[in-house]
Amino acid sequence: MKSIETIRVLAASVIAVVVMVGIARFSYTPMIPEMMEALGLSQSVVGMLATVNYAGYLTGALLITRVSDLDLKVKLYQLGLVVAVVSTVLMGYTTEVWLWYVLRFVSGLSTSAGMLLGAGLLMSWLIKNNEKSELGVFFSGIGLGIVLTAVLAELIKEPYSWDQQWVIYGLVGLALTVPVWRWMPDYRACALPRTGGAIAGEDRGRFIVILQLAYFCAGVGYVVTATFLVAIAESMPELSGRGWLIWLIAGLAATPACWLWDVFSRRWGQWTALYLAYTLNAISILMLIVDTSMASVMLSAVIYGASFIGIVSMMLAMVGRVFPENPSRPMSRLTFSYGIAQMLAPAIVGYLADVEGNYTNGLWLTLLVMALGVGVLHMARRAKVRETSPAFPD
Repeated sequence: MKSIETIRVLAASVIAVVVMVGIARFSYTPMIPEMMEALGLSQSVVGMLATVNYAGYLTGALLITRVSDLDLKVKLYQLGLVVAVVSTVLMGYTTEVWLWYVLRFVSGLSTSAGMLLGAGLLMSWLIKNNEKSELGVFFSGIGLGIVLTAVLAELIKEPYSWDQQWVIYGLVGLALTVPVWRWMPDYRACALPRTGGAIAGEDRGRFIVILQLAYFCAGVGYVVTATFLVAIAESMPELSGRGWLIWLIAGLAATPACWLWDVFSRRWGQWTALYLAYTLNAISILMLIVDTSMASVMLSAVIYGASFIGIVSMMLAMVGRVFPENPSRPMSRLTFSYGIAQMLAPAIVGYLADVEGNYTNGLWLTLLVMALGVGVLHMARRAKVRETSPAFPD
């Protein structure tokens, strides 16, 4: 049984993800129909707002690769909490598109702090305290963030205007930072010494590069659905007004999936688990193309939520175990590729939707990229086979 301290540390980490990813990032998804209706935003602007958010995420990932000082990591992590709340609240105080771009970019920086610094700091704490070096529980915060934003979206969309809704999201984030600050451990005491195996791991350049390409493909599969799922649902006559429910279903599926993927990975191997997660993500996209019934879209949301979270959790945990003395750095390298995908894909799909009046070709393009990702993932596994380090378990 886990100690009270361990439970508090895990809870603080999960809630921080809810704030810096759920509130700072995912509050935008259910807000898209609200802002489009109230302000007449085009699909291109909607896509660009998502793109600049991921540009901030990408920039944060790049900066984190340059940070090795543990004290600075902790300070940036704490700053990310503040920025997530402030940037969300301020979205409701302007209608200037260029200022929205700035705020979404800044919120992307906070998301990178929550995802990468948070995961790296927790991984170090788990290893230091002889706990299982798995991040499934940590990444359940992403699913919880989706659930929270979906429920809030439904509760506040009628009595409050779009600008008031942004402020409410920010205030909820502010309330959630209280337990995070109270239960956050002293991560500065979790520094681990560099080892010969870890240093040797720096030479695995080919493996990491191929894995980055595979993760890029996963980023495309993730971000297109994350950005447009609610809008796609709302564009269907039979699902009009139920977009929030589809988003809620995706979050409910993602929340326990992290832990289940950890269990599956332990039993069947991490590569088998990753192949399955990639394939399921592709299937969820295909379902949005071939069948637009409510049942099909709901099932697609379930498969999407369960699969994308598994890819993120297993990929980052894997490289974190390889470089335990500085897990945030390899995590950031992978996220660099993920961030590029998240920056490019929404703009491209949004443009195609504007030109063609639907999301069909954008979804086909996304499906093609995910199929490519399965092949690249297999190439990464073959590159790994050439390594003899036990740091890469099957």
